[in-house]
Amino acid sequence: MLVMDISDARTFIAVVEAGSVSRAACELHLTQSAVTRRVQRLEQAIGAQLIDRRKRPFVLTDIGQAAVERCRRLVSTRDELRSLAQGGVSPTREFRIGVAHALTELALIEPIDEMRQAFPAVVARLYTGWSRELVERVRSGALDAAVVLLPESETLPSGTDGAALASEQLMVIGSRDWRARAWTMRDAAEVGWILNPEGCAVRAWLQKLLGRVGMPLLVGVETYNYELQMALVARARGLGLVPSRLLTRSASRQQLCKIRVRGLEFQMTIWMISSVLTPPLEQPLNTLGHALKGRLSRAGNRT
Repeated sequence: MLVMDISDARTFIAVVEAGSVSRAACELHLTQSAVTRRVQRLEQAIGAQLIDRRKRPFVLTDIGQAAVERCRRLVSTRDELRSLAQGGVSPTREFRIGVAHALTELALIEPIDEMRQAFPAVVARLYTGWSRELVERVRSGALDAAVVLLPESETLPSGTDGAALASEQLMVIGSRDWRARAWTMRDAAEVGWILNPEGCAVRAWLQKLLGRVGMPLLVGVETYNYELQMALVARARGLGLVPSRLLTRSASRQQLCKIRVRGLEFQMTIWMISSVLTPPLEQPLNTLGHALKGRLSRAGNRT
């Protein structure tokens, strides 16, 4: 009879959360073969296959989907018992939070700090990514909650709970020298763009809008860094598409202007979404959501 090893359960959780064996191996500082062996050992202990390896990327079997949350509870309970055994201190709670790339400078400073001050026993694990990717990770249980940016026309993503925190306007921007120019969709397509890398929902939205009028999306530079994007736009290297709150604080703002292009309007909504949370995480989530809403209001976002 095989006995389940807690390290095998941790490794299985890491594989599910990372989305691949290779990424989990990097996070755990193990070889891929070691990660695979641990998952296989867990499957032997349970007596069932947890991962369908015939598909790329892999998917969890029905038993695997049920097992991952139970493994999380097992690991959490073990950590709580260890904490209590070490001097009777209050057990810590892990809170896995996803943050959309465009919102990291909001969520990584004041709101997280406020939540940690109110709930010092909660350990925040932060993950960044594209909004739709984070929504799927919340649905699957890989994340407890996420702050995401979605088109204004979309409602609360199915399979999640949460609330809209604020509206976000994305602006087409160009060099100040282009201020007096009358822009058409064709003009915007021909000049080219400086944008986020592929995977960005707004970039895909822009590409779709240009495609409707038969124009391609020409990207001259792609980078996650909005400040770098705006600096390049200021040098007339192309048009940009950035949140208005970032433009007002940019070091390049004096060299930039808003470009009005009929048909290119991008109104977004910032959502705080969550999975079904255990009671100890509900209050930290509410505190984080309240702090984020206040932070957004001060940044000029409408609520």
